[in-house]
Amino acid sequence: MRNRKITFAIVLAVTLMIRPVRADDSSREYQIKAAFIYNFIQFVEWPADAFQSDNTPITIGVLGTNPFGDALERAVGGKTIGGRSLRVVYFARVEDLGVCQILFVNTSDPALLQATHDRIKDKSVLSIGECDQFPWSGGVIRFYDDDNKVRFEVNLEAAELARLKISSKLLRLAKIFQK
Repeated sequence: MRNRKITFAIVLAVTLMIRPVRADDSSREYQIKAAFIYNFIQFVEWPADAFQSDNTPITIGVLGTNPFGDALERAVGGKTIGGRSLRVVYFARVEDLGVCQILFVNTSDPALLQATHDRIKDKSVLSIGECDQFPWSGGVIRFYDDDNKVRFEVNLEAAELARLKISSKLLRLAKIFQK
């Protein structure tokens, strides 16, 4: 049963990767990215101390303006992974950041990227962003556009510093960031 779920998640991720995204269809783009985030959670292992208890939910934070609309909440709503429910929280500013295991960072401002990294660098947070500088600033996963398709790259060094274990199944689908 577990292998069937893993296979399904990989097939879903690959399917989403090969579907074209038109430049004028940002709503569809963020629906795809929300599905990716949900799938990322299934292929990442956090250390036990990333959660307050065994039943603490997995928290997905969105920093800055919410580009997802309700797509992220719909993608994870009512679902559980590893016995943990999923929830989405929103943070307007870096100073507002609370506890979360995943953080989508919606900025390309180098100063804000650095401030965000400084704020989460000692925590086990799967940080996700979109701008070119994101992996250079210590971000773990960056979405990028490749011929109107949503792709992602993984900064393995940043993942290791955050004490996150990313499944080889997910890494096979990723471009690996190289400094």
